[in-house]
Amino acid sequence: MPTIFDLQSRPFDALRGLLGRAPREAVRGDGPDFFCVGLQKAGTQWLYDQLQLHPDFWMPPFKELHYFDRTFPTGRIAHATKRFLTDPQRYARTRRRRGLKPLDARDKAFFRKVAALADKPKDLDAYADLFADKADQISGDITPGYSSLADPVIRQLARRFPSAKVVLLLRDPVERAWSAWRMALAGNEDAAQREQDLAAVTAFLDRPGVIHRSYPTRIAAKWSKRFDGRFRFFFLDDIAAEPEATRAEIMGFLGAAAAKPSGVRPDFNRKAKPKPPYRSEPIQALMRERFAEERERCARMFGGAATEWPNASY
Repeated sequence: MPTIFDLQSRPFDALRGLLGRAPREAVRGDGPDFFCVGLQKAGTQWLYDQLQLHPDFWMPPFKELHYFDRTFPTGRIAHATKRFLTDPQRYARTRRRRGLKPLDARDKAFFRKVAALADKPKDLDAYADLFADKADQISGDITPGYSSLADPVIRQLARRFPSAKVVLLLRDPVERAWSAWRMALAGNEDAAQREQDLAAVTAFLDRPGVIHRSYPTRIAAKWSKRFDGRFRFFFLDDIAAEPEATRAEIMGFLGAAAAKPSGVRPDFNRKAKPKPPYRSEPIQALMRERFAEERERCARMFGGAATEWPNASY
């Protein structure tokens, strides 16, 4: 009987024809040099900020491409593309205010390629072409949603991009799920009340999309299986405790010079928020019970900071 982990999304259905035919001969260095596949709420924005202004990298002008897990371009990317093509100077000013990298000719070419791909079927060669202007710099796709990709898609990515690496950022499943729940409520008028609603939290944790993102041992297993020695994981715990050392490890894995500046401090956190509100005892019990086995599996599979997760108090 199929489990919830066997469910496929519409974007994967759109890839079935693509996966059924032989890909173009892979070119080393063609396309992205790495994928950061999550976890959601585990430091992916921190990583993008460390890379976007680093001199060894050319990163796409927005963080999450979602080429393989959603309809491309997503609404957010389509909106950014339209704003750029309509009034590039105004869009550039907006980016400067947000502390994002200045746009150059490669970014302009990227936006035009995105516009040309609207309503087109999924195609690995077209996706690879999004990175064609990176020149001799390192480039990658940081999309946490890729943590939920099915194995046939991951296998095809590993074959098509034989030199690409995979980064997985890890976080305690309880803390990750709670952070995702708070993000889901952002902007709701009754957010403070719903945060402590046991039935609402339970329904959220039961969503297939949440389930797909909440079990890092499953995610690590399927990506490391296909990318083998090209796969590495890092802990959000270490990013928080030792940001400079962790940044250096990631840079080394990706083939960049850690000594070169990123334009922001290693401890820069664009998404820093006040300490999360108190969680009621019933919600704490729910979260502990829901992820007890996965926390133990994480401790065994990943070691390091994960060994503290099973007994962490909240």
